[in-house]
Amino acid sequence: MGTARNDVAVRTDEMDQLDGQISRARSGPPEAYAEVLERAIAACQGDARAADYFDVLELHSELAETCDRLGRIEDALRHADVLADQGYSCAPDPRCRRAEILTRHGRFEEAAAIWAAVARDTPEDVWVYNNAGLEYGAIGEHETALSWLTRALELAVRTGDPERLLGQLRDLRAASLAALGRDQDDLQTAEPVTPSGPTGKTVRLVEQVRQMASERRKPTGMMPLAVAWLPADEYPDWPTHWPDLANSDLVQDDKHGGSIPHAVYCQRMDRRLRQLRETGAARLLIAPLRAAELDQWVTDHEPDEDDPAQLRARYAADLGRDPSRTIPWPPGRNERCWCGSGRKYKKCCGAPGWGERR
Repeated sequence: MGTARNDVAVRTDEMDQLDGQISRARSGPPEAYAEVLERAIAACQGDARAADYFDVLELHSELAETCDRLGRIEDALRHADVLADQGYSCAPDPRCRRAEILTRHGRFEEAAAIWAAVARDTPEDVWVYNNAGLEYGAIGEHETALSWLTRALELAVRTGDPERLLGQLRDLRAASLAALGRDQDDLQTAEPVTPSGPTGKTVRLVEQVRQMASERRKPTGMMPLAVAWLPADEYPDWPTHWPDLANSDLVQDDKHGGSIPHAVYCQRMDRRLRQLRETGAARLLIAPLRAAELDQWVTDHEPDEDDPAQLRARYAADLGRDPSRTIPWPPGRNERCWCGSGRKYKKCCGAPGWGERR
């Protein structure tokens, strides 16, 4: 009996060590992160206790994204298929992970079939249209992106925007319209309709409105602080639009040979927000930063500031006055992450250790 207990203790210690290696590797080179994820998955396949210890599907999810970043497309697709086959819980439907990878690498016919199938099966899931539009827009396929984003924005308006995607969808759609040389239309400014009936989404929307009303009654010192953040489609261009960020450890470090991946940037942003909250910030909002909109804002407002960081801060504060254009932080641990990944916050930017410098 004593020998058996000791064997279990050793195994648990080994799994603790492997879990620590995963946490440390997240903010390191993707090659190292992929290697430790592969070891963890192999351990789960060979030991039932390891499979109970780790969230195996989450390991496959991380490895799919990491292989994609490394250009290991077939490996990324293989791990994405595990998520779909085993019913991974995420938004949108886990089949979309494969579609996202295919879209990024120009395999449009395969991707389109998956996007269409998921939209048919889950027509009321705004995340399907959001993610498809985001992926197509990021690679410059703005005609296709606009089609998906239009459907997403129409759905968000019709259902009262329970997922709080309205601001992001407006921004993404505006970018595609501009890229196609088209004027902004009435849908861009349409306000969400509050759904009728005692549904869970209606109750949640009412609670949000009440909370906003309560916050407006608080004294000025309790007003929310809006922090500028670069969404995924804007992030690759930060060296061109905001070269002053080169001095910020939010976007680059030596371990990554310069600019860090957007996922790591979001994780570090989350850590920065936690630090702000610890210093006494009452409420925090995330303000998506888009170069074209900031340039227009500067033209319209003619601010006195010349410093890029001060301009971004003032612009974020201006966005903070419009709840539809900002993202409240933090979400609940079991709610979808604020960064738009579709995963639960506790498994994404809210995971312990993510984004920390090692």
